[in-house]
Amino acid sequence: MNSDSVQLFSALLGVATLVGGLVTGLALLVEAEAVWAKSWLAQVRASGLWIMCAITTGAMVGSLYFSESVGYAPCKLCWYQRIAIYSIVIITFVAALRRDKSIAVYSLVLACVGLLVSTYHYLLEWFPQLESNVCSVDVPCTTVWFRELGFVTLCFMAGSAFITVITISLTLMRESRVSASQLIKEA
Repeated sequence: MNSDSVQLFSALLGVATLVGGLVTGLALLVEAEAVWAKSWLAQVRASGLWIMCAITTGAMVGSLYFSESVGYAPCKLCWYQRIAIYSIVIITFVAALRRDKSIAVYSLVLACVGLLVSTYHYLLEWFPQLESNVCSVDVPCTTVWFRELGFVTLCFMAGSAFITVITISLTLMRESRVSASQLIKEA
């Protein structure tokens, strides 16, 4: 498979990930009124740790492929996004093995920081004049290695992963609050 095919495949995965994250966010908003939302969130709560692990592992493998195999040099902002993604891979893998949903707070914090960086980076790609000397001259943050479907870039895909991790983390955190309030009512 050549790099153009991988770019398109990755872009489609990024868009699908974003759609899944947005549907999860919408389900959180309408959970009390919509049957589909309760069903969707039940599935996310049942396998959310593995879903987060799979999404972030895919992002990690993709970032390594594009930098190490294709030769797209990561800028400083790319590295900051990688730090967040790689950390989420590790904590969600361990948590999934242990079935420990309490790590949702940590994945939420890392994903929020990563989303801020990827959003700023995405804006720099479209509006290079916003550059504030964050990156080096050798590898500027305004470099766009590819733009699939007219809008999907590497930092867009990272942002999609972060959004989905955020909504899944919130789903897991809400589950634990609901369980705690039910225990209090039963006592």
